[in-house]
Amino acid sequence: MGRSLLIGYSQVAKDKKVRDYFIRGRNIADKHVEIFGTLLSKEYLPSASAWDTLPTESTDAPFSEKLMMFHTTALSSAGIAHYGRSLGQSPRTDLGEIYVRLTAEILNFAKDGSDILIENGWLEQPPQAADRDKLAKA
Repeated sequence: MGRSLLIGYSQVAKDKKVRDYFIRGRNIADKHVEIFGTLLSKEYLPSASAWDTLPTESTDAPFSEKLMMFHTTALSSAGIAHYGRSLGQSPRTDLGEIYVRLTAEILNFAKDGSDILIENGWLEQPPQAADRDKLAKA
């Protein structure tokens, strides 16, 4: 679902940095689908069907880039949570290694999305830890 959403978002985003971010997310999703599809295929199990036919050919944005970015970061958070839950519940260590590696990739993607939101003034910078050494010298 995320891949299809990012295909559509990348078609309508006007800001180059935002559009490139959506394209990067689409490529990450493609890779994750490929990894799990290959695993399922090796064990003669069916894989999920693609939803790539859902995005239209429209280049008119139905939403603001701000809303699309927030939606994408929310989906990234959900993906991280799903991989974390899967890691904790799966007895297969081979899958655990994959979940950890792919979670790290999504974490980097989500961080970059937060940076774009902050740069555009769509999100305030999250609270930071106080620099206790600097405060002690004041």
